[in-house]
Amino acid sequence: MFPVKMTRLVILRLILVAPFFFLGAVYLQQSHAQRKQMMASEIEHFRHERFIRYQNIEKSRKGPGEYNEPVPLSEKEKQEGMLVVRSEAFNRIISDKISLERAFKDTRDPKCLQVNYPQTLPKATVVIIFHNEAWSPLLRTAHSVVNRSPPQYLQEVILLDDKSDKDFLGEKLEQYVSSTWPDGLVKIARTSMRSGLIRARIAGAKVATGDVLIFLDSHCEVNVGWIEPLLSRIKENRHAVVVPVMDVIDKDTITYEGRAPQIGGFYWSLHYLWIDVPEREQKRRKSDIEPIRSPTMAGGLFAMDRQYFFDLGTYDEKMEVWGGENLEMSFRIWMCGGTLEAVPCSHVGHMFRSHHPYSFLGQHDPHGINSKRLAEVWMDDYKRLFYKTRWDLIDADCGDLSERKTLRNKLKCHSFKWYLENVYPEKFVPDENVQAVGQIRNQKTNLCLDTLNANTKRDFKMGFYQCHVKGASTQVISLDNENRLRIQDACLNVPEQEITDGSVIQGVDCLKELHHVSKWDHNKVTGTFVERKSGKCLDIDRATSDKYVVVKSCNGIDSQKWTVPYL
Repeated sequence: MFPVKMTRLVILRLILVAPFFFLGAVYLQQSHAQRKQMMASEIEHFRHERFIRYQNIEKSRKGPGEYNEPVPLSEKEKQEGMLVVRSEAFNRIISDKISLERAFKDTRDPKCLQVNYPQTLPKATVVIIFHNEAWSPLLRTAHSVVNRSPPQYLQEVILLDDKSDKDFLGEKLEQYVSSTWPDGLVKIARTSMRSGLIRARIAGAKVATGDVLIFLDSHCEVNVGWIEPLLSRIKENRHAVVVPVMDVIDKDTITYEGRAPQIGGFYWSLHYLWIDVPEREQKRRKSDIEPIRSPTMAGGLFAMDRQYFFDLGTYDEKMEVWGGENLEMSFRIWMCGGTLEAVPCSHVGHMFRSHHPYSFLGQHDPHGINSKRLAEVWMDDYKRLFYKTRWDLIDADCGDLSERKTLRNKLKCHSFKWYLENVYPEKFVPDENVQAVGQIRNQKTNLCLDTLNANTKRDFKMGFYQCHVKGASTQVISLDNENRLRIQDACLNVPEQEITDGSVIQGVDCLKELHHVSKWDHNKVTGTFVERKSGKCLDIDRATSDKYVVVKSCNGIDSQKWTVPYL
């Protein structure tokens, strides 16, 4: 039983008057210093016993979803689950049948188990922002943090509600939190109005009391030994911002699957891009479990020294809702003296959803406007490449930028060119060291080469589409100085096996295949593009393919003639 004195723990709604927020908070109310000291020791003992109790039963847990055991469903529940995925972007029917304290496989590299971390580490506040999150993933996130974080390293868990309007996230949630964690380790804070992820996180940081801030999305589950590697690296270097390896919680089955470490890049449209660890970084590290320098972060899960979070300028508060803030912070960290690192020995599962099951506060394109703000403040002349893909935002109003530009000057930050050369040298710059860049237009049809919105991070078929009047990211193609045709981080290639008339052009990963991809010779007089290995010409042949470009024997016909935007 919990000590009687714990009944002195009460949950109060504390109104904090601030420019944007009224926050609810949880705190201990005690009468005098001696009782407070006694209570502190009893709380410490209670938390330690709770942690040990879960460790003792974790490996023997059984039931639906435990260690990815199947979750039995009736036919009716299967149908309901399929419908729920469409509306809520994950299978809540399965999720609700799985214990909020379920166990799963330790996905760390075995070498991580041999690491001895310092006994004394900074204490963390884990901040979890949610808006109308479903019950089971939200609470499974909180339970996993409490159950797998040694209490001496966990200051508190703050569930920050960004103005949810679902009834169960009101009084029912408060009752659950107060009865499940009567020691006050898990706290609820609330905004008085819908604020969006960015401003809500700033609010969470302001009420946090830990030495380190750890931000998690509200549909995560932390794995064994997740917190020590993050805190240890920050203790070594308080200017290190660290991210765990992001394992995958499948949105359809709610199974937990491990994933190898990857790091972050970006598209010139300023969307996030997962990339493999480059060879230069593999050579720099002495071990597979050393931190990996990452040019950017996905932004949902990361840890940093709390004071450094404020010293570095928190987030851009004039950004709206969600989108672009992760790249803005990533550029700022590197350009202003910090480091951004993935920590291989820390694993956290994250549920990747197919869409956002919530509103964007009436904002039509928050990612685009937010990205324009970061481009104008941080990218110097390289912002031109953002506008090549988002020409529609050239004249868009993105608000006052003076505060962020002042911050950049105050922090004495590097240029974006420095960032590209020193942090992300693998990043292809479409209009540097190239012969041409822009739309490659077929003279006969007036159609342009186009990715057709394919995921260019994977192999894809290259298509054609009506040429956009002002261009689009799917049609910005470079002919580099080595005669490779490139779009973003993909190269256009003809597979060497069985090249025949009508073989479809493929886009492949340039970094992996750079020395093996096709090279193309463009004849400015005839307009033909000849693929060197096969000697065949780039062609639009609707009889062969009604949407993809192909290679065919060169015969000088109009469908093989192309206009290229040379520099």
